[in-house]
Amino acid sequence: MVAGCVPRHHRPGRPIRQREAARALGLVRDPHYLPHTTSARNLQPFLVYLGEPMPSDSVRPSHIRSRRARQLLATSLAAALLPFTPAPASAAEAPTNGPGTAVALTTQITEDACPWGYTTSSTVFFGQDQANSGVPNRDLGNGCTIMDVIWAEAPFANHGRFVSTVSGLANALQQDDLITKEERRSIVRAAAHSEIGSTQPAPGTRALPDDRIGLVLYTVRATMATAPEATLGALAACGYRNAEPSGAVNNFYGRTATALAPLVADAGLSVPSIGIGLGDLRNNLHGVIANARTFGAKYVRISGSGSWGLHDYAEVAATLNAVGAELKQAGITVAYHNHGFEFTTQSGGVRGYDVLVRETDPNLVAMELDLYWAVSVGADPVDLIQQYPGRFPLFHVKDMAADGSFADVGEGVIDFARIFVHSTMAGVDYYLTENDSPRPDGVSSACDSYANLRALRY
Repeated sequence: MVAGCVPRHHRPGRPIRQREAARALGLVRDPHYLPHTTSARNLQPFLVYLGEPMPSDSVRPSHIRSRRARQLLATSLAAALLPFTPAPASAAEAPTNGPGTAVALTTQITEDACPWGYTTSSTVFFGQDQANSGVPNRDLGNGCTIMDVIWAEAPFANHGRFVSTVSGLANALQQDDLITKEERRSIVRAAAHSEIGSTQPAPGTRALPDDRIGLVLYTVRATMATAPEATLGALAACGYRNAEPSGAVNNFYGRTATALAPLVADAGLSVPSIGIGLGDLRNNLHGVIANARTFGAKYVRISGSGSWGLHDYAEVAATLNAVGAELKQAGITVAYHNHGFEFTTQSGGVRGYDVLVRETDPNLVAMELDLYWAVSVGADPVDLIQQYPGRFPLFHVKDMAADGSFADVGEGVIDFARIFVHSTMAGVDYYLTENDSPRPDGVSSACDSYANLRALRY
């Protein structure tokens, strides 16, 4: 773990009785225990500066909690929590209105009300460019942030409803001196420029831009180790312009970056992204930067482990934020590539993937969405795009056969056209084909996928 990286959340969830009380108050309505708010009045339990207005020209640092506000929050919830407190075994064991009861309630209530929510190190973000408000995603005092409060209102029936919801919540935040007037305007303006809630046109006539199609070289790993020049030349001959090599720092199919990069360039291929290991990011970031520069890559991506729990995902998110800041200075963006295990529901109904996306800064960390692996475990890529707009500059485009095995792109059951109509919302930069088990060989499979993808219309 990078020195100084501290995950935002360390608790997997609030006590069951606290969650039930929050539901009773209307503060929680989805499996992730996010607050439900629809008006300035309903926002009050979340606002940390009740009775303690922020100066209009300054912002309290996001990591500072208001002790007074936590006490106010405890007071506001105490009445609702009391019915859920277990009855004591005898009157002698039950302090009524005594300090012990108040302390216990305060201790319980002040736990994070939005465990595994959106990071405060980010901005209020609804997508790339003008959909990024630039306003800090502040903690409202109980662990819930501005983004948590907004997304608690999802799904949105249409774009107008989304903008209206954001406007109402932003007005309430300004009234309580949590954001300035200009910050409110920036948030609403970003919402208006976003794609959230919009109907995505599907004329069926658009093709993917040829210069944005590439191949994950894992597909041709068998021959990359023994005949890289011939392999790369064959890929270029069938139309590919981009390639994503993967391995570790200075070990790509048995070659260093310095040795392999000229072979890729000589074949006429560009390298927008390279795959490396999490250990490389943590222990050899200078090597990662050097290798990316050697290839000319602007993304470096890692994958995870099926053994991770939510705290592991939080630690990785903290690592990605830290190295992402350093990589950004070098003109490189770090990305996370999913498999299927990230979508397994863990404690509190939360998925590891949600932790990764919510706790990473979209200005520093990207997601490389592997469409096959998401679909294989029932995670709809369109739902992910709508939930996390602007986070997916890289797609791994690979298909699934009817029996669940791998198929060449366009020869399986995944409806890529339905996914690609959301490309603008997703923020896609490159579409990288892949087949983990190519037949009859890697090059033939890759070229079939390329031809099919070029012929696809959406």
